[in-house]
Amino acid sequence: MSSQHQPQDLASKLDEGYLIDVLTELAKVPTEVPLGAETFMEPDDPKLVHYVQNVLRPKIVALGVADKISDVPENQLLIRYGDGTSPASLLVMVYTPIQHHNLMDEPFSGKIANGEAFGYDEPCVFGQGVSQVKAHHAVMLAVLKVLTEQNVRLSGTLYFAVNNEGRSSHWCTEQILQTLDPKPDFCVLLRGTGMRISLGNRGRVDVNVDIKGKASHSSAPGAGLSAIEGANEFLNRLKKLQLPGSHPILGRRHAIAYQIVYEPLAPHTLPETARIRVDRRLLPGDDLDQAVEEVREAIGDLSPYEVIVSRGTHMWPALVDPQHPGVQALTEAHRKIYSGAPETCYGQGTFDAGGPCAAGVPAVMYGVGGGESMLGEDFAPVRQVADEARVLVHTIMSLLG
Repeated sequence: MSSQHQPQDLASKLDEGYLIDVLTELAKVPTEVPLGAETFMEPDDPKLVHYVQNVLRPKIVALGVADKISDVPENQLLIRYGDGTSPASLLVMVYTPIQHHNLMDEPFSGKIANGEAFGYDEPCVFGQGVSQVKAHHAVMLAVLKVLTEQNVRLSGTLYFAVNNEGRSSHWCTEQILQTLDPKPDFCVLLRGTGMRISLGNRGRVDVNVDIKGKASHSSAPGAGLSAIEGANEFLNRLKKLQLPGSHPILGRRHAIAYQIVYEPLAPHTLPETARIRVDRRLLPGDDLDQAVEEVREAIGDLSPYEVIVSRGTHMWPALVDPQHPGVQALTEAHRKIYSGAPETCYGQGTFDAGGPCAAGVPAVMYGVGGGESMLGEDFAPVRQVADEARVLVHTIMSLLG
């Protein structure tokens, strides 16, 4: 790293105008998972193909790094930057599917407005998925722009990955990791953490439960076997399931139904089938099949209903040592921008950080905050978006320069 590329100087050369312009443009392109019973989104969904191939790729190519882009299965992109003369390597991942803020009035306006009504008396970019995914895409582009424009030489290897995981699994991440050589020393998932470093979270396995009875007209319930009553009995039994043990940092296990779909949905008809998804939270060391078996045992015999229990998608727990060199580099980078150490947190939700962690790559989450609630308005403060980009520049230069 030559003297003209000291991290502080490089961070000051970030093109904030480009950063915000590209964010408002990206915020207008839909990549949301539609509301409804089917909450999974395939990587080759037409919306994601359009966004990755027709929106993001041309912007990356325009930065002069076309020779550094490679395709990864599942409609994903990988940008490799650096000389590779040092064994040090860093993976930075951004994601495309939008899963929250589903009830926004103007989900894809991309407008800039004051966020005072939401606790941010400053300019903010509004749009569904801005805090979850789009701000981080703009940060990736702005960081690549300053690296190429300033002709920055990195002795280590920097990977930027565009990840299309929308099925609550680690499948897309597994495809990305298989293409990386050398394997990254550290991974930063750019996500909406409110500029905190997320060092861990519980895992999750979906337990799929199908309860089958017999459909009948609602005027003659005795002629059939309503799946609604079967589902009700299942829920009552599930509530009695006591899962022992807890983790001193990540908390307790639990098993809770989060989706019920009845079939058929017909006029005045008691349905024949109930399809239930149970969220079984995982702690480090938990076995997937045993977790499913615990739910099966909690149900017991539901005769005269026919019951099928199966394992659905899963995501592993994540837990990273706060003293890891990558965490320390990210912490110090944040300190340079904010003159204070970042908060750390451990999420109760389940995220993709467990995928790299399970593969031996310590992974944390970090990024701009914002957003009113899971369903309400989504936004990202302009100042924080720029700060995220500067922090990332400092982290990259510290680990790879």
